[in-house]
Order: sequence, then C-alpha cells, then structure tokens
Amino acid sequence: MLLSACLLGLRKLENIRLKDFSNPVCKNVSRRNTILEMFPNIRVVDGEMVTGRGSDLYHLCRDIDDSLKGLYKNGSEAEIPDCKPWVEEGYWDPKWSNNAIIDEAYKQFHDVLHECKLLNNRASHVITQTERALSNKNPTKHCVL
Repeated sequence: MLLSACLLGLRKLENIRLKDFSNPVCKNVSRRNTILEMFPNIRVVDGEMVTGRGSDLYHLCRDIDDSLKGLYKNGSEAEIPDCKPWVEEGYWDPKWSNNAIIDEAYKQFHDVLHECKLLNNRASHVITQTERALSNKNPTKHCVL
C-alpha cells in the first residue's frame, strides 16, 4: 500500500487526516484498520477519536448516526415496521388473590384511606372557619393621612 511506504517511519504519529475526495488512499475501504495496525500511538483518524478520552462517546454517536441513516432516505422518513409490545397483554393489570388474608388487608387499607380523606376534609373545613372568624375579629383599619 502506498500509505505504508510513505509513513512507515512515523511510529509516534497520533493524528492523521487522509479523508479527502481527491486522495486516492481514501478509496481503500480497509485504510482505517491498516492505519490502526501500523501506528500503535494513533489517537485520531480523519477527525475520529479512535482511542483515548472521548473515543467511546464518539463511537456511540457514530453508531447512532449510522443506525438512523437507514430510517431516512432523501430527506423523508422511511416506513418503520410495527412495534411489538415488550410484555404480554395484561402484564400491568393488578393480580387479585383468593387469599383471605390479602383481601382483608386490602379492605383495611381502603378503610384507612377513606378515613384519612374524611379527616382531611374536616381539617380543611375547620381551617376555613377559623380563618373567617379571625378575619372578622380583626377588621382592616384604614389610616387617613
């Protein structure tokens, strides 16, 4: 390969950019792998971080971009196949038991909840009445200057 003959002596090379439409080296589809094999210290190939900090994020973003390219053709959204549910029908529905102990606990819980709601309503009513009584006792005094 022409690339190896020209760059073989650059063992400490960390960054190389060959991607160019007029560069004949870019026509070789395996050039990236060849570069990675030739230069153990390489960190960036054609602007892509291949090792070091940020390379994992770069690879993840590239993979996402590649997967999205299949969804869009000529700027229009491609047809997406029907999605299948992750869980079977009724998975999220509550499961009722024939166990008398569980049924009794469930009933007691609802009774306590109902009692809490009644107490809340009574407390709100008492607070409202107290606020009215206090506002009637202390009428606002107007000061004329």
